[in-house]
Amino acid sequence: MKQPALKANERELIKLIHFFSKRAQHLIATGELSSEHEQLTTACHNLEQQLLTHAANRAAILDKRERLSKIIEDNAYCPKCQKADMLKRNGTATNEHGWRSNTYRCRRCNTTFTWNRPNNPWDMVPFLELYIRELEQSLETQQNQAVVEHTEEAITQLQDSLSRLKPVLETSNEEVIALDQKEREMDKMIHQFKNYLQIEKIKLDTYQEPE
Repeated sequence: MKQPALKANERELIKLIHFFSKRAQHLIATGELSSEHEQLTTACHNLEQQLLTHAANRAAILDKRERLSKIIEDNAYCPKCQKADMLKRNGTATNEHGWRSNTYRCRRCNTTFTWNRPNNPWDMVPFLELYIRELEQSLETQQNQAVVEHTEEAITQLQDSLSRLKPVLETSNEEVIALDQKEREMDKMIHQFKNYLQIEKIKLDTYQEPE
């Protein structure tokens, strides 16, 4: 099984755990250290498993977040030639609402433009909410019944998309907030345990069997 990606402080602590565990087990086996150190060796093993579990959970949450950020498809086309086959994405732009959208260059027309929709689901939520309000307002003055029915159908579809998207984003946001809190807790524990093991490592390095 592939080991999850570890942060620098996690790798450093696991390296220290491996050194201490190997050295301590050897000294215990040869009778140079008392069995009390077995408890610390067990604690080291448990902490390593906790670090690997946390790293795997972090990787899963961030991977899910990354995949979620890519669910929006632009289906962009050049506003000049109305074609999409020669478009090349060349960056992003932020509008007055703070929404991020992709920018493109049409190699056929040599035209650069910003697409008129957000490029991520988090900005798509307020975009859709605003669009729905504009459609609802347009119904107040629309006299054509066919247009009214088409607009009402569009509003229903947009509201359905919104109702399915929002809970997914809320869950992801909650996961990231919880992950950030867990990261802070783990960093504190790693710092404390690393300092403790470094002291124990010095003791092992300088240990001499009493005469």
